[in-house]
This record gives sequence, structure tokens and C-alpha cells, in this order.
Amino acid sequence: MDLIFHRSKNALSRASLGVAMAIASVAASASNVTLNGTGQIYWDTQFLGSAAGNTQSTASAPNGNTYTLAVPGQYGFIDQFAAPQTSALVNPSNGVPFENSGSPVGTYAFQDAYQFSINSSTAGDVLAVSLGLQTPYQGLFNIADLQFRLYEVASSSTSPGLTIPGNATMITAWQGISGNDNGVAISTNFNNLSAGTYVLDIAGTADGTSGGTYVGQLNLNPPTVPLPPALPLLLISVAGLGFFARRRGFARA
Repeated sequence: MDLIFHRSKNALSRASLGVAMAIASVAASASNVTLNGTGQIYWDTQFLGSAAGNTQSTASAPNGNTYTLAVPGQYGFIDQFAAPQTSALVNPSNGVPFENSGSPVGTYAFQDAYQFSINSSTAGDVLAVSLGLQTPYQGLFNIADLQFRLYEVASSSTSPGLTIPGNATMITAWQGISGNDNGVAISTNFNNLSAGTYVLDIAGTADGTSGGTYVGQLNLNPPTVPLPPALPLLLISVAGLGFFARRRGFARA
């Protein structure tokens, strides 16, 4: 398995916000959705830390959907939190924050699980980045300890959890940036995924003064035909849309 960790410059990675917001998928109720090469995927299950303990949500569509994704394909994802988060998720078996029992990146207050199936072998990459604005709006929508992992489950009926199922196959363990990433992108390349069902977990803590936002892209392609890197494609698609992020920050300042 080839795993490559990349970081981009702040100004470039912030532009990825526009492409994720430009992709739309509408469904009447939570279900399995087939996407043929492009579209946006939404989390199937979300876990949140709170003062009373962990909470879990499988909200109605578009959140709550699972997906069948065509290969090749480029799929966006996004989530937004309206207020700063103050309670970390803990391991349900011992009550210990996940920084001390599973994540080398740091504690996290949310975990979004995206579940998808593919019908053929694939290679590709995942890119994720939080919205880090420049001064004077810096700190409005940041996410600390942004991280992700990818694993395969034995069946599409397997429900995502805070910890991976015992019969799961890890593709890449948690990786990301400890502390506040200030809009720096993280990504992983993977090779030789077989047909099956996978879960992509995105985790972190929205610690901006107005909450936090992350965006990302999942790229899939036959192993013999590599896709171009995700970040340059995002930048080409959203050239000039950094202005949108600055205007959004101004409106909430």
C-alpha cells in the first residue's frame, strides 16, 4: 500500500472550499445513492462529543446516505459546524479521549463517517482541508486536529462506529495535522483497493470563533490509470473563488 502525506500552502488549499460547495446532490430520504463519476457525498453517521458524553446521529438525507461510486470518479465532501466545540469524543470502552487511545494526531470533538462501495478495483487519493482565512478573519472557521482514516468493511450492512469493526481491513490509519492547521491541506494516496465497501472517517474539533468548516475530495481511478493529484484539480476548478471565503468571513465578523 503506497501512502503519501502532503501539505499545501494555506492560500492554495483554502480555494478548495468553492468546489465542494459547487457540487450538489439531492435525495428525498436517506438511502443508497449511485454517483457516476462526480457529485458530493455526505456523512452516513456522525459522532459528537458533549458534556453528557458521546452522541450519535444518522440524520435524514442528504446526511445518512450511503453511496455506490463509479470508477473513475471525483467526489466532494463537506461539513460545517455553527459554533465552537468544547467536548472531546471518548472511547466508549474506557472514557478516555481518543488522543490517548487510537489517534496520534490529537483529540477530536466530531467524527463523520462516509460509507461507500465500489464495484471494481481502484487507486486514488483523499484530500481534506479546513477553512483557514487570512487576517483579519483568521480563526473564524478553523478546525483543530483535522485527520482522516480509510478502512474496508466486510459488508455494506456494517454500520460505522467510533472504533472500527473487528473484521475491518485498515487502508490508512489516522493521519492529519496536530493542533490548528490554519488551512493547510492533508492527503493520502492509496493503491489496489478491491471491489467492496469502505468507510472514510473525518475527525477534528471546530475551534473557530464561528465554528468550523472542512471540505475535501475523494478521487478514484483504475489502478493502471492514475488520476492527477487532487489539489491542482481543485485549484483549477475554483480559480478566483478565494474571494468567496473572504466575503463569508467579513459577513460574520
